[in-house]
Amino acid sequence: MKTLSVTLCFTAVLFSQYSVALTAGSVMKNQGETLTMVCTTEDTDPIGLYLRLRCPEKHEVFYYDIGSKTLTIPPEFEERITVSGDPKKLTVTITSLRVNESGVYSCVFNFFDVKRVEKETNGALLFVKGVKEPSAMPEMLVLVSVLLVCTVFILCVLVTVVWIIPKVKAL
Repeated sequence: MKTLSVTLCFTAVLFSQYSVALTAGSVMKNQGETLTMVCTTEDTDPIGLYLRLRCPEKHEVFYYDIGSKTLTIPPEFEERITVSGDPKKLTVTITSLRVNESGVYSCVFNFFDVKRVEKETNGALLFVKGVKEPSAMPEMLVLVSVLLVCTVFILCVLVTVVWIIPKVKAL
């Protein structure tokens, strides 16, 4: 319940603080899963794409140079991001998601029109849930095991009392 209230509070803060067109809406993923989102623009000849994450401060996830098709990625995202597709419709894939990567992702295209222009187009609100480690023995299995051991013990005591003790007395 505590996690739900924190998540709802986090959502309210993000929606109230940032105005980005959430084309993918809100997405909930488990830790280790993959996020795929499409960054689109109506403008012609984009020269690059930034993917920015607001969590709550803004920082860049990567920069993709469309002409040379090269990615500039910070170390924490290395080997986990791919970009493919048409320059006006790029598919971004982030693998092995981590809990601290929750936030608002926004696509920002770069254009050159006399001077360099940035245009934020679309994005997604991502929640990454931590995966609970399975316990060595679930609670129900422990209870069943204890009941089984007790039952076997009681049966042994009954067999001893009903069958073995009368035979020993008869000797």
